[in-house]
Amino acid sequence: MKLQHYILGASILAIGATVASCSDDITEQKRSEARIENYGFIVRGEDGTVYQTKFSEDGHTIYIKINPFVDASTALNNATPTFFLSMGATVTPPMSEPQNFADPDSPVEYTVTSGDGSHQDKFYVTYTVTDKIPVGEGYTHGDLIVYKNYGQMGYPGVFGSQVTWETHVTATYGDLLAFPAFCGKDKLVMFSRRYAWGDDGASDPKCKMEPNHAYAFMVYDTETLTLNGTLNTGNIDLSQVVATASDFAGNMVAAVGRKAGGKTDFYYWTSPESAPVHMGTVNVSVDMSNHDTDGGPYISVSGDVTTKAVIAGAAPRTATGDHYKFQVSNGAVSSNYDIIHTGHDANDKGWFQMVSFYGAGKNDPYLVGDTEINLETTGTANDSGQPRVYLNNADGTNAATMDYHTTGVNLWRFDDNEEWAVRSGGWLERGGGRRPTVHAMVLNGKRYAYWTTGSDWRDRGILMTDDLTATIQEYPNFGWGLTVKETNLTGEGSSWLKYSFGMMVDWMWDDEEQEGYVAVWSERYGVHMFKLTCYE
Repeated sequence: MKLQHYILGASILAIGATVASCSDDITEQKRSEARIENYGFIVRGEDGTVYQTKFSEDGHTIYIKINPFVDASTALNNATPTFFLSMGATVTPPMSEPQNFADPDSPVEYTVTSGDGSHQDKFYVTYTVTDKIPVGEGYTHGDLIVYKNYGQMGYPGVFGSQVTWETHVTATYGDLLAFPAFCGKDKLVMFSRRYAWGDDGASDPKCKMEPNHAYAFMVYDTETLTLNGTLNTGNIDLSQVVATASDFAGNMVAAVGRKAGGKTDFYYWTSPESAPVHMGTVNVSVDMSNHDTDGGPYISVSGDVTTKAVIAGAAPRTATGDHYKFQVSNGAVSSNYDIIHTGHDANDKGWFQMVSFYGAGKNDPYLVGDTEINLETTGTANDSGQPRVYLNNADGTNAATMDYHTTGVNLWRFDDNEEWAVRSGGWLERGGGRRPTVHAMVLNGKRYAYWTTGSDWRDRGILMTDDLTATIQEYPNFGWGLTVKETNLTGEGSSWLKYSFGMMVDWMWDDEEQEGYVAVWSERYGVHMFKLTCYE
């Protein structure tokens, strides 16, 4: 037994010596390495923002991932890295020392010396654009890339002039009553109903005007909102254009016909230079406004008109909220159409109710923008309506209602604490709630709901989840909002007075590039252009 114990003990000692020897070898090997480990490397900007990184295949270049809309020269000019070295290694310059990582032509060089001093290696740190998120996860950034007022965009008038009934036609460009519409990814077209039709029925004689077709359609560069070309209108009579919009892919669509014989012709453009393509004629008029140039008719286009799409247009104002739904296949609109019933009274307030579909399928749900008797008053003569948003199933049943407690509209206040009477435009004699517009957006495979409205001096926009339960962005970000009393948006000029026509919105999405644009037309101010991207 003792001999066995001795032999066992000797074996254990031998094994221990072997393990110790191996451990020493591994330690020596690790202490001879000079390496920045490819995990845990982050960079903290001077403002505290933390940026993630990725390593090149050979592990010697580290790229700081930064969104393309972040100014790298500012964000990374005085940034501090945090990283890990191989065992016992040291690095020059020290990692605690802030560096300028903002020059891609001059990466910051780090020299790593192994723990035993036997080896050195060099590593380089610069920055790169972040990776894109997968399709289906929506967009991550909605960045304002340009804003211009209508004077800067080439319309007649003097920006900053006080808007009154006596001066707003001649002294400013006032009520364009415009529709923004993308026409290809790089162009935005503004259609002004007021310039296309004129306004001989205005209630105030001073507001009457003759048509001026030179300003009926204006074409702009998407990124800069500078004038860029003209629209090829073919043989279309501009005085008969009712409204424009673009489909999800950025093809511009126009409804033409007004009240001529109760017919509507649809056209589409893939670019402003291309000839308009006649999609077909339907035997109904989508112009159902009883106050031509104020509120009234609109169209919304879902899907891609070159393949499969749906065009929705206003129908006769009824207690069941009827709307036309036109099917489009390969660029042709069917002469047959459906009438959908929103279930919300379309003739109780003003001349506006709008629907917007999430797609071109038969079972796609849709949004409803509506104005109703104000839920918080008795609905007196000067009450021009509570803007409401509903999500309806394809069969017209209600799936959700906009939560005003979530959006801040409840109690007639917004998050800037400015009271506004939740009207979406003036008094009843001017059409009441004309533009609580809704836009069913599908951005990078994810559904969103965008709502806009306006009242007196106020414009509001909120981007929500598709079920209307949560706010994604609100005032003052992508869901743009503005209250104007003493100054306009840029701090120039005097007050804008009288009434608002609210806001109109158009958007498009490029599936291949995973980016899109949203143009927000805001009554008497101008256009805000947002670029949507999907970067981490």
